[in-house]
Amino acid sequence: MSQSPRETLIVVLLCFLAALRVFLLSAAFPFFNNVDERSHFDLVYKYSRGHIPTGLERRDADAARTISLYESPEYFFKPGQYQEGQPPRFRWPPFVAADKELERLASASQQKLNHESTQPPLYYVVAGVWYRIGEGMGLRDGQALYWTRFLNVLLCGLLTWLAYGFARRCFPDKSFLRLGVPILVAFFPQDVFFSVNNDVLLPLVNGAAFMCLLPIYRGAPRSVAFHAGTGLLVAASILVKFSSIALLPVSAAMVALGVLRLRNGEQKKAAIVRGAVLFVAAAVPVGAWCARNYLLLGDVTGSIGKAHFLKWTLKPLAAMFDHPIFTLSGAAVFWKETLVTYWRGEFCWGLERMASMGWDRFYSASSFVFLVVAMIAPMTWRKDTREAQRDVLWPSLVLFILSLAFLAAISVMYDFGDCSYPSRGMPYLTSGRLALGSLIPFAALYLSGLDSLLPARLTGPMRWMVLIVPVGWMTVSEILMSGVAFRSAYNWFHLI
Repeated sequence: MSQSPRETLIVVLLCFLAALRVFLLSAAFPFFNNVDERSHFDLVYKYSRGHIPTGLERRDADAARTISLYESPEYFFKPGQYQEGQPPRFRWPPFVAADKELERLASASQQKLNHESTQPPLYYVVAGVWYRIGEGMGLRDGQALYWTRFLNVLLCGLLTWLAYGFARRCFPDKSFLRLGVPILVAFFPQDVFFSVNNDVLLPLVNGAAFMCLLPIYRGAPRSVAFHAGTGLLVAASILVKFSSIALLPVSAAMVALGVLRLRNGEQKKAAIVRGAVLFVAAAVPVGAWCARNYLLLGDVTGSIGKAHFLKWTLKPLAAMFDHPIFTLSGAAVFWKETLVTYWRGEFCWGLERMASMGWDRFYSASSFVFLVVAMIAPMTWRKDTREAQRDVLWPSLVLFILSLAFLAAISVMYDFGDCSYPSRGMPYLTSGRLALGSLIPFAALYLSGLDSLLPARLTGPMRWMVLIVPVGWMTVSEILMSGVAFRSAYNWFHLI
């Protein structure tokens, strides 16, 4: 299907709005939030200096000074805990505290171990280069901090364009899905996009890899170079974060099924060779990083040190099956808590979650209903659904479910000891941002379910209102909840 100039203009506008939204909210939230932003910035700074950690390391001295100078207490203290009911005066220039006090704080910050030190490198390489570009433009200290966050503005604009490319290929004859998917992605209320965090790169890289896998799964002829590039994208997904591991079995299954769909013997042989190229292209970079981890740290993922730092211990196999997630009520708790953080994130303000109970219920309930409908509708009342669309929905569902299964597996495997989250009392790892690699496939599933529930006679503007009104309301709600950040004296607007 050819792309009309009007549709192109709409998508460009969506990309701009997505970037603008991320810019405003990234600028509004002060540093450093409760989602490990100190640790992620420390790693960005180290990579920008060409230093790759070889284990759990203490913070860099310059990064620790920047953290001490610009961190806001507003995430971790309630207003009643401040003297005079207000946050203390900030230490930014020209209001810097006495040098001795700042150095004391920086020295204490530097002594803290960075438990994220052994994370895969790709995000930190990209963000480190971005940080150096900012320094080359003369940005320093707080401006360089926010410049690092503003990388997300570019990433979210590109993500919206990728979402459109994905939907245009998968649903060429359905404008509601073709434009609905990028609309949902552009305004997806996940607050990790307003943070320095390696999770922000997951949807873009994983989405690109999944999009390239689809024609291979359908048995469409593609070059060796295309397969090699797809393998590198799969590797890049793992090298952003190991929570993308779900993409590996999905990739293997899609390549294998693509071969099985071919009837011609010569075509099958050629497809097997190209599949091997994809496998090698994915395995070599990931294998090199895992080998490096094993030689330096004694385990291939580098996660053992982090688990020890957090005081997590592996449970005996028999004890794993005593987990409440294996009960109906436990599974419901896991689904609800994971889905709400998948949608809106985990920011706190004054030790309280920045969340709405009504929206949380909507996120978890609508996700369950729409995903179920998306899968059963083509077999029941929507039998006219094209085979190409079904070919998208099943791999998308498997990727999403396996991404959540990774979090469930961690929940089951570990005794969380004295850790506050996850804990022995609430032994669920429910940080939905770790599964954000499935965002574009999830958006396609979600809107396919909604589309299947809408009456066929509901066409034109009324059909679009069913999507645009909730998305607009959701965005307004997000901005209103973020009002405390816009009023903060610690944000970018007070720095410029």
